[in-house]
Amino acid sequence: MNSKPKVYFTSNVFSTKELGSNDKISEIYRKTIENLWLELEQKAEFKLFNGRFPSEEQIKKEIELFNPDILGCHLSHPISSEILKNSKIFAISSSTAGYNHIQRTDEDNIIITNTPGVLQETVADYTIALIMANLRNLIDLHNYLWNEKWTPDDKWDLDNSLSSVITDKTLGIVGLGEIGKQVVRRLYPWGIKILYNDHKQMKQFEKDYPLLEFKEKVEEIFRDSDIISLHFPLNKKTENLVNRDLLKLMKEGSLLINTARGGILELDSLLNMLENKEIQINIALDVFPIEPIDSKTLLRLKNIKRQQPDLRMILMPHNASADANTRAKMNILFLKDIIKIVESSSVEDLEKIHIIPEHKKQIKERKWRIYNYWDKK
Repeated sequence: MNSKPKVYFTSNVFSTKELGSNDKISEIYRKTIENLWLELEQKAEFKLFNGRFPSEEQIKKEIELFNPDILGCHLSHPISSEILKNSKIFAISSSTAGYNHIQRTDEDNIIITNTPGVLQETVADYTIALIMANLRNLIDLHNYLWNEKWTPDDKWDLDNSLSSVITDKTLGIVGLGEIGKQVVRRLYPWGIKILYNDHKQMKQFEKDYPLLEFKEKVEEIFRDSDIISLHFPLNKKTENLVNRDLLKLMKEGSLLINTARGGILELDSLLNMLENKEIQINIALDVFPIEPIDSKTLLRLKNIKRQQPDLRMILMPHNASADANTRAKMNILFLKDIIKIVESSSVEDLEKIHIIPEHKKQIKERKWRIYNYWDKK
């Protein structure tokens, strides 16, 4: 190939000047990001969008003008199948664990990579923080003080603001992947009863955590748990998986946590059931079907809280992986994979990068667009 391959990044956040210069990130990671950009500059021609959040139309226009071979993006950048179908892009790298923002073509012959194995610890920590804050009612108590309701007449007493400790609870995990396992590793030593559901039983993992209990049916998790934490990806099979039928099984006063993807929870059903007092559960949500959360949904949540003040709600702006060094590691993995794609010349080379599971299973079977790139090298 006479000319360098072209790489288009849908945001300038990946660059040395942005994430690579953030002083919240350790110097060693900032230096690594700088070195990776220098390496990429030698091996490819690249262009960054001048901003953070291009619209789908802007992405389409820029791809038409630059005509890239490889695309770099993250969760806030919608990549439509139409954009891909009419391009020569043969690989997409996403600096995210999830990749449902990429709409694949009918042929599905464009290699996709993501950044697994990086954010599980910070998301697990965040999940546990949400559990503890909800069980001990920290948000409402903070607001109580902040809004000057703690007055001299409101004296300390033995039965004021009662809550409960986590060791009295049964935790149910739906999806025992990287993040779910990290939650188990952190909470298991506390002696908490932990149930889990996944598409298969994790017998090897259970050897290290023998009190961990597998439930074949997800309904058992929702019926038997005091705390339910969702840790599975969004796809065609899991969209709205947590629906009315599952929600109505939850115990009164139990807690539902979602730090995965907003689309796995049928939010409208949840709100309807809370509004009609069909269920009385506490919620901690970091993700929503529409992000940012729309004003109508937020108003409904505020009205539910106003009418049922004892229900505990923690609503967060999709922030579970927002540890500085974690985000830097995601960017590093992302850049390394792009460089390896540029350097690749065979299927064997692709096996060294973080291809999404669906593609990894078929890596030697499908005729990928990248074959044309290799033929020209």
